[in-house]
Amino acid sequence: MNKMRYIYVVLITVMSISLYAQDAHLSQFDAISVKLNPAETGMFKDADFRAGTQYRNQWGSMAAKYSTSVLAYDMPIGKSGAAQSRWGVGGYMINDDAAKAYNVFSFVVGGAYQITTPNDKYLISVGLQAGMIYKNIKDNKLVFDNQWSDGNFDSDMPTGENFSNDYKIMPEVVLGVYYKGIDKSKKVNPYAGLSFFHITNPTESFLGMKESKLPLRYQLNVGTKYRINDKVTLDPGVFAQYQRNVYEINVGLRGYYRFNELLKLNAGGYYRINDAAIILLGLSYKNIDFNITYDINTSELKQFTNGKGAFEFSLVFTGSIKKVFNSLL
Repeated sequence: MNKMRYIYVVLITVMSISLYAQDAHLSQFDAISVKLNPAETGMFKDADFRAGTQYRNQWGSMAAKYSTSVLAYDMPIGKSGAAQSRWGVGGYMINDDAAKAYNVFSFVVGGAYQITTPNDKYLISVGLQAGMIYKNIKDNKLVFDNQWSDGNFDSDMPTGENFSNDYKIMPEVVLGVYYKGIDKSKKVNPYAGLSFFHITNPTESFLGMKESKLPLRYQLNVGTKYRINDKVTLDPGVFAQYQRNVYEINVGLRGYYRFNELLKLNAGGYYRINDAAIILLGLSYKNIDFNITYDINTSELKQFTNGKGAFEFSLVFTGSIKKVFNSLL
């Protein structure tokens, strides 16, 4: 099997996995809080809103690339004078583009409620999101085994597949719970979040098979912020998700160095087990956080990617509506 043929087979496999509802992943899994866990929606202080974007590009060195884009917004609500809000609202949009042949667009909105009081030394919150998932497929851009004959590919040969529809709209419901230590007098503040995606388990088949359901996805992130001194903080953590007999586990460490009240640098790395090593570098200035990651593939696919991995960046702005309005005047 030559390299080009292997690439086609890999893409077929990827498309098959996608058609069977394995969700896309992001290396910066915690960059957009409202996307990570609905219970984190609007759970922040000293700001009126938080807006973010994220972009991932991978497999560009192969036959076609796969890209993921995210836009998100959330905010606390119900503030009264100096009192801290216990409610948050927000939402996000995600677009997954697989080689221009298969696309998944998700849009959800939701809210979170802080169970603990603002005076507690830890935060416990719950959140709920609801929205829609739109999937579409361009079968004329897919490759099927029936189109291979004696080791040669012929796009004019029949695929042997019968798609009942080229798009699907499904409901999406996400539930989450979150815990975070917020005691600034302590050097160690742990955190943990658990969320459940696709709770409605909707039918998703393009082939008219009613028994094909979008499986529930379980997502867990745990870690701890360890403050060494006023300038240095370490953040070891684990992120894991599981969906229909497929799992992903990321383990790693991130370090923060604060130059002053306005500027902070963070760097570190994660290992996505049996898949990739992830290098991370980020910078926070005032109320803007920018992070960039690069995945170094460690799986069997690395021999076909020419040593190239996945590139990803995120940009998050946390600010005051009044200050933004005044800046426009």
